[in-house]
Amino acid sequence: MLMASPVKQTDKNHSFAQSLSHAWAGVRIALREERNLRRDAAGFILVAVAASVLHARLADWLWLMAAVWLVIFAELSNTLIENLVDFVTRGAFSPQAKKIKDLSAGIVLLTAFFAVLVGIVVFIPLLWAAFH
Repeated sequence: MLMASPVKQTDKNHSFAQSLSHAWAGVRIALREERNLRRDAAGFILVAVAASVLHARLADWLWLMAAVWLVIFAELSNTLIENLVDFVTRGAFSPQAKKIKDLSAGIVLLTAFFAVLVGIVVFIPLLWAAFH
């Protein structure tokens, strides 16, 4: 497993730049290790291109970006929870650990359903207008 930073820091960050560096390291690790997060990032690009091509209004953009970022946030949170549970249990099976992981995955699932609903509400009228 990769660490967020090669420095074995145990105290608080000393500057905003140091905090930002650690945060970006976490994002890079998640993108490298989490297939679903890479899929979400690709979906973000697809949604942005489609919204641009179909001339989405500002309100549509706001809904789409909120939905995409919620999914990415949920996915990162799920990854965090899964890694924490694996760390605590040292990879051993535990019914409680499974329950925690399932609950965390459920958050991602419900957030993804919300994003799909937002996509339907936004894109169906845009597609209808583009082809009629």
